[in-house]
Amino acid sequence: MSVPDTAVAVRPTTAPFVRDAVPADYPAIREVVTAAYRQYADLIARDVFSPYLADLLDLDTHARHGRLLVVEADGRILASGAFYPDASVQGVGWPPGWASGRGLAVHPGARGHGVARAMLATCERLALAAGAPVFAFHTASFMTGAIALYEALGYRRVPEFDFDMAARYSRFGAAPITSLAYLRCLDPVQASPEGRNHS
Repeated sequence: MSVPDTAVAVRPTTAPFVRDAVPADYPAIREVVTAAYRQYADLIARDVFSPYLADLLDLDTHARHGRLLVVEADGRILASGAFYPDASVQGVGWPPGWASGRGLAVHPGARGHGVARAMLATCERLALAAGAPVFAFHTASFMTGAIALYEALGYRRVPEFDFDMAARYSRFGAAPITSLAYLRCLDPVQASPEGRNHS
């Protein structure tokens, strides 16, 4: 399956900043998400990729359960993502009380300019402000560039929270596609995944 290539050079000339998204941003966010994820369209089965992309593009649901954010520079939206103050509402096994991110997308033309780092740093600040001991998220096993970034930034793998994307998107019996769990402990006393003590 091919997703239209909407990638154009968007390297920022001013420092990117993170702000809350508003409904008027939704068309630009959808363009960024489509451009960011199109490279994976041929790496997984179409009947998994299509509902996966539709889930990422369901901005109303993400805004209802979390907080939609964008990274902007030079008057253009370069990245988007959702911050969830309660990770458990995603339904992928995160404990209540943890915060999480969902659907981080950086326009291909804006990669390598600190855009993803700005988004992640903002999410961590929001998690701390919400009193969450952990900021966590998933990334797919085929997203090697994202994995390298998260590991370079010091996020820790927690395989006990991995899940199978193929099963989640109703392709039971297919070869598993692992959605890899990562986290950063914001409060080491409360954040032990082994104990899961979130009181």
